[in-house]
Amino acid sequence: MRRSLTVAIAGVVTVVSLGAGATASAANKAVELTIDGEQQVVHIWGHTVQDALNASGIALNDRDEVSPAADAPINDGTEVDVKYVRPVTVITDGEEETYWTTATTVQDALEEIGLHDPATRLSVDRSTPLGRDGLTFTASTPKDVWIWADGEWSEVTTTAADVQSLLNEVGIQLDGNDRVSPKLTAALSEGAEVTVQRVEVSEVSEDVAIDYQSHRTDDSSLAKGSTKVTTEGTNGEKTVIYQVTTVDGAEESRTVVSEEVTTDPIDEQISVGTKQTDYTGSHADWMSQAGIAESDWSAAEILVQRESGWNPSAVNASSGACGLTQALPCSKLGGSWNDPIVALQWGDQYVKERYGGWQQALAHSYANGWY
Repeated sequence: MRRSLTVAIAGVVTVVSLGAGATASAANKAVELTIDGEQQVVHIWGHTVQDALNASGIALNDRDEVSPAADAPINDGTEVDVKYVRPVTVITDGEEETYWTTATTVQDALEEIGLHDPATRLSVDRSTPLGRDGLTFTASTPKDVWIWADGEWSEVTTTAADVQSLLNEVGIQLDGNDRVSPKLTAALSEGAEVTVQRVEVSEVSEDVAIDYQSHRTDDSSLAKGSTKVTTEGTNGEKTVIYQVTTVDGAEESRTVVSEEVTTDPIDEQISVGTKQTDYTGSHADWMSQAGIAESDWSAAEILVQRESGWNPSAVNASSGACGLTQALPCSKLGGSWNDPIVALQWGDQYVKERYGGWQQALAHSYANGWY
C-alpha cells in the first residue's frame, strides 16, 4: 500500500510539472512590435499575432495593415509590423480628393499620391506628421493667369490658391470700393482672368440752369390770333451736389445728393389776342384805304394773292409770318396784324424801300419765286 501511494504522488507531480511548463512557455514570449516604424519589444501571454496586439492595446480597423496576419502563431522573437492606414484629403486647385495611405508625414503621402512638384504650394508644412485620424490640406499647383489692373493686362505664374492670395502675392492693394472678378475667394485655374476695377466715389458741385415757364393769358384788346410778350422769361440757377461714381476713370453714374436754388427763374408772360374782327370791303377798297396808288393795284393784287390768298388772318405755321402781306416777324404789324389796312400799309412801305415799288417787287417774285 505504501509503495502504490508513492507512485501515485509521483504521477501527480509529473502532471503538475508538465502543466506549469506549458504555462511558462505561453507567458515567456518576447515579440518585436513595430508600429508605423516605431519599434518596441513586448512580453505577452498568447499564441497568435492578435493576442500580441490585444495585449498591447492595439485595435485595428479594416484598412490597417499587419504582418504577419492576425491569426498567425507567434514565438519568441517574432517580428510583428503594424501600419495604420489613414485618410489624407487634398484639395488641389479647388478639386477635393481623399486618399488612404500608410505614410506618416505629409511629404511621404505626397510621394504616394503623385504630387511631386516642389513648386506646389501647400497649406501645411511638408514635414507635418500624419496622425491616425489623417489630415486635410490644400495644394495649389503652378499656373499661368492674367490680371487686369490699373489699365493694363499682365501675365503671372503663381501657386496662389485663390484670387485674394494672388493679389496679395503681386502687391495689388484694394480699397473698399474696388471691384474684383471673380470674387476674392474664388479658386484659380490655369488661364484664369482676374479683373480689378478701380472705383472712386466723390461729390461734385455744379451750377445748373432752371428753365423758365411760359404762361399764356387771353387779352381781348388784341386781335384774335395775335400774341404779345408782356414779360420776358429769364432762366434761374441752382447749385446741385452730385455723388459721382467713376470706374477706371470713366464716369459710371451720378445721383443728386442735394440742391439749392440760388436765383429764381422769371416766367414768361404772353398775352393772346381774342378780339374778333370782321373786315368788309373789296380788295380795291382796302388798297385805296391803305394809300396804295391805283396804278399799283394789279401788281399788289397778284403779290398779296400769292402771299396770303387775301386772308387777313393768315399765319404761316412754320415761319410765323402773318397778315395779308405775311410780315416776318409778325410783330412788325403790331397787335392789329390781321387788320388788312394795317398789313397793306406796311406792305406798301416795304416794297418801296426794298424794291422801289409794287411793280419791281412783282418782277422779282416772278424771277425768284419770292420777294
